[in-house]
Amino acid sequence: MVRKIVNSVITLFLVIIVNFVLFRMMPGNPVNVMVPSDPRIPSEYKEKIIAEYGLNDPMYVQFVRYIGDALSFDFGNSFSNINTPAMQIVLENLKWTLLLAGSSSVLMIIIGVTIGVLSAWKRGGLFDTGSLTFSLFFYAMPTFWFAMMLVVFFSMEWKVFPPDSALSYGTKFAFSVHSIVDLLRHLVLPVISLTLGTIAEFVLIMRSSLVDVMTEEYIVTARAKGLSEMQVLRGHAVPNAMMPMVALIAITLAFVVGGVFQTEYVFNYPGIGWLTIEATYSLDYPILQAAFFLIAVVVIIANLIADITLIYIDPRVRLA
Repeated sequence: MVRKIVNSVITLFLVIIVNFVLFRMMPGNPVNVMVPSDPRIPSEYKEKIIAEYGLNDPMYVQFVRYIGDALSFDFGNSFSNINTPAMQIVLENLKWTLLLAGSSSVLMIIIGVTIGVLSAWKRGGLFDTGSLTFSLFFYAMPTFWFAMMLVVFFSMEWKVFPPDSALSYGTKFAFSVHSIVDLLRHLVLPVISLTLGTIAEFVLIMRSSLVDVMTEEYIVTARAKGLSEMQVLRGHAVPNAMMPMVALIAITLAFVVGGVFQTEYVFNYPGIGWLTIEATYSLDYPILQAAFFLIAVVVIIANLIADITLIYIDPRVRLA
């Protein structure tokens, strides 16, 4: 347990270091984004901006300052949104990613596990073959292409659902029936895109795990006691087959905060994925560092929780 926590802390510090180096290796000059290329703007103004953000300081000075700021979750002000903290912008976009990827994660876990259980139970049957074909078909399909096809058919051709954004343009969310319906209508296509594109992972892992469990001796013993197939499945097979799913579910929950870059960008959905892509184009280092730091922290914590949870699910598992 202690070793795992120490490894997580070390990983976090490595992420902080990479987070600093990676974005400063990107080509381009962020000052050109903050200051328009207008000859009427004096050079002193550009120098003031450079000094304000510490871009002319030696690299080791920037690194030391960055370490202290990162540990306090302060990544400075955004380059694109002057005088606005980068972490504040990231957290504002986080709520939309939580809504989108969170809804999709719940659906893919429930549907994927259910299909995986039924496929293993009816192994070799029509449902098993059909469900695997269906899952793998969407899993092999590029996410961005599938998302665009949903927009083409359900938004452009049939005009059933809105093609982009999280709410109708010019409106803000309010706890009213009209606003909630508007929010849900904008949520349908992105959720379908994410759920169908990822559900195969849960189907395949759950099916494979349950097929292995069904060959164990205690399953034969349970059947010999006269238990029905449903009792064997529910009371013995499925609980033991769930262990490999713990790590996958933990990563999926981390994926909620990490955002879903392709889907959010295709649907112009204002989450962390969309924000990160926009910040990459504008060389907004504070936004990029805050977003990737938050994603890394959640992934590390999710993996740690998964390892600890395995102890309570399976007493045979021990952490050093």
